[in-house]
Amino acid sequence: MKRIHALRRFAERLGPYLLLELLLPGGTLFALLLYLYRNGHFAFLGDARRLAGTVGESLGSELEQLSLALQPAYRWPEIGG
Repeated sequence: MKRIHALRRFAERLGPYLLLELLLPGGTLFALLLYLYRNGHFAFLGDARRLAGTVGESLGSELEQLSLALQPAYRWPEIGG
């Protein structure tokens, strides 16, 4: 009886991963990522969103200034007017 309960617990833990692996293309990768996420192996990524936002804002500001600097200093003639 203990073996049946142990097998049932094993199937309950493994079930979502097996379903992902069988039903989705690339399911093995999704199952692995889900396992790592659920077991806290991605905790180091907590500040990644904030860091990415800061980098994106800084880079966007620099690119905006660069695009303004590279604009031509003359106006194109208007057509039909």
